[in-house]
Amino acid sequence: MNAPLALAGDETLVEEIRDSARDFLRRRDHKARKRLAAPADRAVWREIAEMGWLGMNVPEALGGLGLGAAALAAVLEEAGRAQLPEPLLAAAVLPTGVLARLTGQTGAAHRAALLERIIAGEWLVGLAWQESDGQLEAAEPAGAFGVTATPRDGAHVLNGEKRHVMPGADVDGWLVSADSESGPALFFVPADAAGITVVPHARADGAPACHLMLENVQPQALLGNVQALEAVDAALDLGRLLQSAEMIGAARQVLADTVGYLNTRQQFGRTLASFQALQHRLVDAAMQIELAANSLRAALPESGEPRAHRIAASRVKARAAQASLQAARLAVQLHGAIGYTEECDVSLYFGSALHHAAWLGNATAHRQRYGALAPEPAPPDSHGESAPDTEDFAHEAGQAGTDWNAMPEEAFRAMLRRFFQAHYPEHLRHVPWRLHWDEIKDWYHTLSRQGWIAPSWPREHGGMGLSPARLIAYIEEAERHGVARAPDQGLVMLGPILLRYGTQEQRERFLPRILSGQDVWAQGYSEPNAGSDLASLRCEALIDGDELVVTGQKTWSTLAQDATHMFMLVRTDKTVKKQAGISFLLVDLNSPGVTRRPIRTLSGHEEFCEVFFDQVRVPRANLVGDLNAGWTIAKALLGFERLFSGSPKHANHALQQIYAVARQRGLLADPAFRDRLNELRLDAADLAATYEVFADMARAGKLLPPELSLLKIWATETHERLGALLIQACEEHGGAAMAQRHGKVYPLAPYVNALAATIFSGTNEIQRNLYAKQVLGLQDA
Repeated sequence: MNAPLALAGDETLVEEIRDSARDFLRRRDHKARKRLAAPADRAVWREIAEMGWLGMNVPEALGGLGLGAAALAAVLEEAGRAQLPEPLLAAAVLPTGVLARLTGQTGAAHRAALLERIIAGEWLVGLAWQESDGQLEAAEPAGAFGVTATPRDGAHVLNGEKRHVMPGADVDGWLVSADSESGPALFFVPADAAGITVVPHARADGAPACHLMLENVQPQALLGNVQALEAVDAALDLGRLLQSAEMIGAARQVLADTVGYLNTRQQFGRTLASFQALQHRLVDAAMQIELAANSLRAALPESGEPRAHRIAASRVKARAAQASLQAARLAVQLHGAIGYTEECDVSLYFGSALHHAAWLGNATAHRQRYGALAPEPAPPDSHGESAPDTEDFAHEAGQAGTDWNAMPEEAFRAMLRRFFQAHYPEHLRHVPWRLHWDEIKDWYHTLSRQGWIAPSWPREHGGMGLSPARLIAYIEEAERHGVARAPDQGLVMLGPILLRYGTQEQRERFLPRILSGQDVWAQGYSEPNAGSDLASLRCEALIDGDELVVTGQKTWSTLAQDATHMFMLVRTDKTVKKQAGISFLLVDLNSPGVTRRPIRTLSGHEEFCEVFFDQVRVPRANLVGDLNAGWTIAKALLGFERLFSGSPKHANHALQQIYAVARQRGLLADPAFRDRLNELRLDAADLAATYEVFADMARAGKLLPPELSLLKIWATETHERLGALLIQACEEHGGAAMAQRHGKVYPLAPYVNALAATIFSGTNEIQRNLYAKQVLGLQDA
């Protein structure tokens, strides 16, 4: 929760800037000053200028530091944490953002002089651009202006009104957009110019704003009339990104303060932090904050064309507004009566959230803008690849000595796409349930013959030897094409375990048979009353000479009816704490005493099995690792499993299906449906950004942290919400059987599959418990 934004760019430099900002902000009690709701302190403003903040994002050629938006975002995050009263966003980010983007000779000298004064902290300048409530663009509707610039005596006079202008007090002037005889233009108007009427009003956080009434006002300078509106709009979207950083910082701090309060405040003989209902509410607030932070990370640094900037800015602002309001509102509630007073710091964060969530467009407006600008998902059956040249491809893919890791990533991905298109059965693309061995074994053998069945295994053991980065590319391309998972527990779970913990004899015995498909493995972890609380398992293995005798039951074993073997956790010592007495054992399911019973799910599919063991004798040579060391091995499997249970593939495919149905039924013209769809599109986009954060860690070979729990929660619950909308869109077909198709979609499949995913790999409730304790630091006592 207290982790800073992981922004793109020079991470070392960004962290140095963050530390410097934090040190500066700790020198004064900014919160006490903010309670006074006084105008900016000019002495502090000059100190801020000396820190370089006012010109941090201005190119060096224009007198700034040219450090980029990522560095400035780190500063804004710390300013949000400290509740800095000075109008850093309004009087630095927005005006310098506009001036730095204006081009052309007209007003160039004035722009340079004004930038110099702003960067030096000599002048406070605001941007006056808005003319109607809820306006998001500089001229909205296109070409409409309420302020006009009329030529007079070789100059101009301005008439009209600007609304919601910040700062609204104690400024030296404003940049004012207007419609001139030659089109849109930008002027500098001194605050003391004749004909200006300032109508002040305070924001929820006490910041001064105003409406400007201009009557025959003569501006000091024309700053530009070429691309003036484009410069203003680009600066506004930059402002929204950095505003989001400030909201994220404030939300993180108020949540941290709330955790600290709950860890000390007692009721009914327990700390408030120990109440699970409160823990889960805090985790959900933290999840919104991290989604906003990851969305901002994906949007910075600025790159690409203007439309992409607008899409990114609206996406980030919508999430950050939601996150900051949720965190601040929850903080008021959990602090109790004191949280409803101005004496408590929560009031500052609550006021700040209200102000920023509404200024520069609220969450609803930005969701609608995102929905209007972002490209719609492609149809589910869109390949995006031309038919491969089979002969050339066979030569390319069949080279045994190919170093896949040395290939450029795009070339590697393109090769995978061609292979999947050439060889994967079309009728098995995007199937909504796990396929049985007899349905998928031909594809398994195709990959095996190609040498691609075990992409993560070392080459000396028959794998592709892919690096983490290439492995993720492999998985993502398979998901994108709709390649079904073969019975892969032996490949993705047991194989890596044997490579790390197994004996040489075990590797030589089992690994080749996994690669060839001779042995098909199932996982034996869960038991009745030992699902999410896996350490409570009771299936027992007693040592009898050179054998272990297994008695007990395993359940929820995926496709165990098709498996030849099972790797399982067994209780081998009842006298120690529950995690310490567990061993990891390999069992032949054809052994006497093994009984399997398939379990039919809500989908009508026999995806799982109960497996019963009655005095099943297993060679002690099948014990992996040391006796009673199985818990360590089991935990090694969970991180990567949760990473890919958090993949956005399911959400993205559900979105494609929703659009297919909505286009067919004309639902995209329904405003209510469209609003809900826009909201879920943002959920899916922020899921993808969050997945990339953890995928980057995996690509770099880093251990995945406990924060991974949030990814699993958001992925499965977003998939469930999308599934519910698909059912709604399909009307009566939404209540058909799981295997029934409506056009090219299975209406019920996403929803039912998502329900299962919220339970597996540790229920979402358990994931919330883990995050509350391991990341937020909420105490049990």
